[in-house]
Amino acid sequence: MTYRPTAADFNALFRGSVYGNYDIFTARSYADFVRRNDVDLDRAISLFDDRLIGAIVFAQRGERAWLSLMGVRPELRGKGYGKRLFGAAVDAVRASGVRSIEFEVVQRNAAAIAMYRSFGFRAVDELFVWSRPAKRNATNDLRFGRRRERRILEMIHEPASCWQREPIAVARAGAHAVIRVDGGYAFIRLRGESGMLVDAGARDVTAALALVAEIERRIGCDLTLPNEPATSPLSKALAGSGWRIVERQHRMMLRDDDA
Repeated sequence: MTYRPTAADFNALFRGSVYGNYDIFTARSYADFVRRNDVDLDRAISLFDDRLIGAIVFAQRGERAWLSLMGVRPELRGKGYGKRLFGAAVDAVRASGVRSIEFEVVQRNAAAIAMYRSFGFRAVDELFVWSRPAKRNATNDLRFGRRRERRILEMIHEPASCWQREPIAVARAGAHAVIRVDGGYAFIRLRGESGMLVDAGARDVTAALALVAEIERRIGCDLTLPNEPATSPLSKALAGSGWRIVERQHRMMLRDDDA
């Protein structure tokens, strides 16, 4: 039987000491997450007793796969269910002919990281989630529109290494604004009173500082930049610009030649 996990399912499965006791998704944000990132709910792997024990969903783009969400009911953790789910997902994507598998995990989830390493995965990057409060004096002179993946590729210096920030995900983000400086760019999407940089990049620290200054001047709402490499020019610029790190992650990967 195919079971398509819902936003409510993952909100319940992610409860606990690592992720807190609040909902991570609304029905709308979950549908957006699935669509933007090519998550195939029909290939979800789930475990049941009298109710859902745990679930994992993943995405595939050609010979690459991304394990996007996995959770187990809090009271049943530590019993091997997570390892069963994860192993089944790895087997499923390998059977589809993928050559690399990746995902992100918060650094404080030591037990999960140890389990992932037992399958041969290794950390290939450290990622920060950056956040900044609203700016009252910003001009908010932004123009929003939709852009195709090809146009986005033309505008950026090189695709982001993180799955959720690749050009195809930016193109599927709906209406977004662009800020550009010499050697730097940012794509911004607004939702209510908050905004997210769905992707951003800079050639060097000088360009990154110019980009951050332009973002501060023009965007007034709360802002988040997810999954920025810790050593990137942009992270170096944000560190001295009033932004703060709200999450630290590892990008984990398994390639054919690692197996």
